[in-house]
Amino acid sequence: MIKNDNLRVIYLIKRVELLVRTKLEANLHDLGVTAGQYAVLSLLALTPEASSAQLSRLVGVTPQTMAETITSFERQKLISREQSSTHKRILEISLTAKGMALLKECDVRARQAEAELFSEMGSEDIEKLRTFLHLILSSEERSSV
Repeated sequence: MIKNDNLRVIYLIKRVELLVRTKLEANLHDLGVTAGQYAVLSLLALTPEASSAQLSRLVGVTPQTMAETITSFERQKLISREQSSTHKRILEISLTAKGMALLKECDVRARQAEAELFSEMGSEDIEKLRTFLHLILSSEERSSV
């Protein structure tokens, strides 16, 4: 590992992102779920009745990529889609019981990945990191409005 206090913070964040993705992909592999798919399942649990367009913005993928993910999830019976009561052209997406069960198993694997990745940090350090990451995200959300 390169040790240099002059490395840009954004470079370090990118390296950590790659490390997290690699570890998460390895832990989810035998479930047949990618890190990106896990993100979508997690968001569906947090934002019930989200639309495909909303999900693509939150995950940071193209609408076409999200459409492929949603179609795959629907074929696997992990989600259901129903017409919005307020907008006839919007299909709201919800996790099925099967989708929720898969998400719970993915969460177990994600907790294992976090435990391994952050084993050198104490709980206070992890909470500080969580706070800093939320600050960055909320700052970006305010500036993009």
